[in-house]
Amino acid sequence: MNAARMDSIIEYVTEGIYRDYPALLERFGERGREKCREDNEHHIRHLQTSLKLGDHQFFIDYAHWLNGILTSRGMETSHLIDNFERLQEAFCQVDPTSEDTPAALTYNEILDYAIASLKEAAIKAE
Repeated sequence: MNAARMDSIIEYVTEGIYRDYPALLERFGERGREKCREDNEHHIRHLQTSLKLGDHQFFIDYAHWLNGILTSRGMETSHLIDNFERLQEAFCQVDPTSEDTPAALTYNEILDYAIASLKEAAIKAE
């Protein structure tokens, strides 16, 4: 995925989160928005690595590690799941004729596994 496409996806996801959860801006300010962008870049980089390794567990492990950090800072697992679902939505908007399409489809599959795993862990924690 080229840098411009990745930036577009990151911006789409970040703007959607802050549009739908305005309290995040009040709580974390512009620094939080920038951190959200950085986090989404990390998400995509980890998806790329998971794809290269042919191992979706790599991303699932990352998702659980990140969830532990975020929840210790007052976020909820549902926020991370929402972020991943927004990434999936953005990947679905990739032009079907684009060279990024096969990767985007695989990223969505990997995200499905991670979301299911996070949901399962949240249920067990209740």
